[in-house]
Amino acid sequence: MRKIYYAFVLLSLVVITSCGKKTDKDRAIALVEAKYENSNQKLDFDNSHLDSLYNISPKAYTDSIKRGNELDDTLAALESQIEHLSQAESDSVGLISAKLTKERYRLLEIAKTKPAFIGWTLSGVAVEGAKPEVLSFKFDKNITKIVP
Repeated sequence: MRKIYYAFVLLSLVVITSCGKKTDKDRAIALVEAKYENSNQKLDFDNSHLDSLYNISPKAYTDSIKRGNELDDTLAALESQIEHLSQAESDSVGLISAKLTKERYRLLEIAKTKPAFIGWTLSGVAVEGAKPEVLSFKFDKNITKIVP
């Protein structure tokens, strides 16, 4: 009888805690609602979505690496061809090579910055009223406060 009682208590605790858990989006919405609770603006969260924020997007990082590798190939091809050109053509190719090298260094700087998670953004929050607008809000990593 005692085992059944403990199993029932444990099952009840699991059900209570699982039903009470809020999602990240729910916590973000609650913070925005708290900020606007004394306002006469009515917010609509139906089309809103929560996205993660990075110091540099993983896609931009990947694109930087890919473009950098392509530039390396182009620069190598230019350098191999420059020997067979006249001085005027060589100077012209040298200018192009210098511009590509400058772009390559810019891409290397981006590649040095690894994507790091910095927080969240809730976007697509509609403000209902005569002058409709769409708002976005940024949050810290744990979605405990709205950040600028």
